[in-house]
Amino acid sequence: MAAVARGSTAPSHCMERIAASLERLAPVSQAAPNYQKTLEEFRSFDWAMIGATIVQSDPSGAAIVEWNGQQFTRRSPTNKFGEAIWFSRSVGKDDDGNTRYERLITFKKAGEVEPIPDRVNRAISHL
Repeated sequence: MAAVARGSTAPSHCMERIAASLERLAPVSQAAPNYQKTLEEFRSFDWAMIGATIVQSDPSGAAIVEWNGQQFTRRSPTNKFGEAIWFSRSVGKDDDGNTRYERLITFKKAGEVEPIPDRVNRAISHL
């Protein structure tokens, strides 16, 4: 401890080594990307394409997948959100105590594409 009082750099070097070791042991968690795919792609989806593996499946298909060391569970709404399937996991609670989730991937019907307005078409035709 006397070395610390004299301003030795040894303790900071030790702290850097400890930090580097911890980073190797516990890799930084990456947020799930919430990929978007069509509902029709669900049954034949290649999970390896996004770096995920199927942990559990049932007659409907993948039920639990693992990505980046985390498990994501299949969900599907029974309400106003329409036809969709997504894989999500809890990431804790918000300030109000509500559970927060992150999504790995969402499969849903492709939406209707609106036409590009004439003025925008004119603008992009001059580029």
